[in-house]
Amino acid sequence: MIRRSLLTAALILVGSVALAPKTMAQTVDVPFTGTVGGACNFDQVTPGSLGMNQPSNPTALAGGFTGGAFGQVSVTCNAPSQLTVSQPVQTGGPTFTPMFADAFVNSSSGSTFANGGSPMMLPVGSPTMLNVDMYVDKGSPLTPGTYDYKVTLTVTP
Repeated sequence: MIRRSLLTAALILVGSVALAPKTMAQTVDVPFTGTVGGACNFDQVTPGSLGMNQPSNPTALAGGFTGGAFGQVSVTCNAPSQLTVSQPVQTGGPTFTPMFADAFVNSSSGSTFANGGSPMMLPVGSPTMLNVDMYVDKGSPLTPGTYDYKVTLTVTP
């Protein structure tokens, strides 16, 4: 009886192995996705300096006036981008409310200004040197002192 049981068990085992499906190799692809956004990088800033519209009794300050100099900065973008410029903001010196103020950006790619200027398109891939100027006019004689301003450049890819 034990023999018969062993023989039956052996036949069942051999039959299962013979009828079992063969193992097949399987593959699967694992997808990856990444998005690279547009970006612009500003390089080192060279500050500008302000000159006066007239040496005696000045009423206005600008980088383009005698004794002044444009500020400069280089920008490189990896996608088509637009540059805008803000009006000058006083950060130091005798305060006043200008009767007129504006800021300007010029480059080999074009130009723009703060008071209603269209955004300037920047090229892709190559550095663009930006020359930045500003102008403030008090409309009356300026108080003696050192005047500090900032102009903000904004790039939108």
